[in-house]
Formats: sequence, C-alpha cells, structure tokens
Amino acid sequence: MRLERLLATLMLVVNRKRISATELADKMEVSVRTVYRDIDTLCQAGFPLVAYQGAGGGFEVMEGYRLDRNALTFDEIASVLAALKGMTTAIDDSRFGTTLEKYAGLLSDKEKEAARFWQDRLVIDMNPWGSDGTMKRKVALIREALQHSRMIRFSYTSVNGIATERSVEPMTLLLKGVSWYIYAYCMHRNDFRLFRLSRMSQLSIMERRFERREHAPVEGADWDRMWDNNTRPVTMVLRFTPEGRARAEEYFGVERLQPQPDGSVIVTETYPEDEWVYGFLLGFGDRVEVLEPERLRLLIRDRVRNIAKLYGNDSDPYQP
Repeated sequence: MRLERLLATLMLVVNRKRISATELADKMEVSVRTVYRDIDTLCQAGFPLVAYQGAGGGFEVMEGYRLDRNALTFDEIASVLAALKGMTTAIDDSRFGTTLEKYAGLLSDKEKEAARFWQDRLVIDMNPWGSDGTMKRKVALIREALQHSRMIRFSYTSVNGIATERSVEPMTLLLKGVSWYIYAYCMHRNDFRLFRLSRMSQLSIMERRFERREHAPVEGADWDRMWDNNTRPVTMVLRFTPEGRARAEEYFGVERLQPQPDGSVIVTETYPEDEWVYGFLLGFGDRVEVLEPERLRLLIRDRVRNIAKLYGNDSDPYQP
C-alpha cells in the first residue's frame, strides 16, 4: 500500500510545477507528516525532489527530470488520457484521477500542451443528458460488491413492467452503449441474467459472500447474445418516410438503408421482441411504418389506436 502511495506521490510531483504538502496530503488521504516522510523516502531513493518554504511553497522536481516512459508514444499516452477522462464521467473513483496524474507525468511540458490541445477538441462524457448522479452511485456500489465478492439485492422492473425482488451474485459490470448492466447469477432464476441498472431500485450490498462461478463471462464475451437469450428474435422490415430518414441513419447507419424512389428508406433489422422493441418503434411516431411481419404490424397498429383513445376525449374543446 505504501509503495503504491509513494508512486502516486511521485507522479503528482512530477506532473505539477509545484504542489504543496497540504494538497498532497488531501489527495493521498494521509497526514502532512506522512507526506514529508514519503518525500524523504523518495529523495533517499534517488529522485531529485526539491522543497520550497513559505507562501506558494511546496515540492517540485528538479528541472529537466521526467520519468522514462519506455516504449509508449505520445499518441498512445494521449489516447489513454482521453479514455480515462471519459471513464471519470461514468465512474466515481478517485483512483482514476491518480492514474491520470501518473500518465500525464510521462509527458514533457511541450507534450502536455499538445495533449491539452486535443483534450479541448475531444470530449468523452458517458453520462446521459440531465444525469443527477444516481447511476454513478449505483455503479460505485456494485463495484464495491464486486471487489469484495459480496452479493447484492434490489427491486427489478422488467421491460414488461413486472416488478420482482432479486438477490444476485454480481459477475461483470458492463457499459454497453450509454447503458449500464450487471451480469449476475440470479438466485431467483437459478441462472445467469443480464440486468439493466436503470431498472433497479433499492439497491444494497448483502453480507453474504460468494465464489465466482465457473462459466462466468470474461473479456470478449458475446454480450449481444446474452442480451437476447431469453426472448425470441423478430426480423422487421421498416419503411421510414423522407422526414424520418435522418433518424433512421442515426439508429441504423447510412450503409444499412435502402433508398426508395419516393425519398423514403427501408431498413431490415433483427431485435429481441419485447416491450422495448414496441416502444422503440412507437418512438418514431408517424415517420416509420412496419411492413413485415404482419403480426408486428397489426400489434403496432392496435397500440396506436389505444394511444389515440387516450387523447380522443369528445369533451375536449380543443379537439378538432
């Protein structure tokens, strides 16, 4: 633990022009006296650190010194910095800040300026619009459970609106697109399941510990297959009006569209058939038409009629 703290302290001093003992103590979550002991240890190890007294004082590294970054190129380090900055928007973990300092410390002053140039032009923010921090808190709690191999419990509302109480052994925390999921062994189903964090409430860590089960997913797992494993797939043929073409391009990609003479486009896509896909189609309003399958076309038609009934109050004076 102390070795890790010493390395983090060294990176902070190398990366800053000057940093005070108080700031180091806050970042390392230790006392100022411990900071002075750590600095003394680093100096004895041969690192050229200098201390300045008085107002504006602090520690800095002797001019011209920087850590050897071995085979890492500037572009590689800049890419890591951009990715780490993006992760800090989704995960509330002070260790990311320390890691950022470590990598930034590998750059010369001139390279730091170049890195800042690109950071101003590439921003990765994984939080959805209007986020209030709720998702970050859920992610932090699940990461804690994963770290200590503790079970979690929560209330879960399925895409069909059915609420159940779940106790699970968390296996893998997954960020897919802009949505967080936890892949876990569900005690209620006695099987692995993929849960979406936005559908969880009353999330808490249990005292019960667990051993990671065999056949749990690893890096490179087929998450798409796991997502639709419990629902039947439906292959849809959709026609987007000329006004809806931009949204079709946004969701499916330009290369997937089949342009039609009237300016509309046709898209063929396969999704798991559940309430999510019905809401997805209805979200396009009158700018999409389900051509196939007929069963799905009729289902969407009936839902549109039911929606119309909600707004079809004859007593409404504003109804034409």
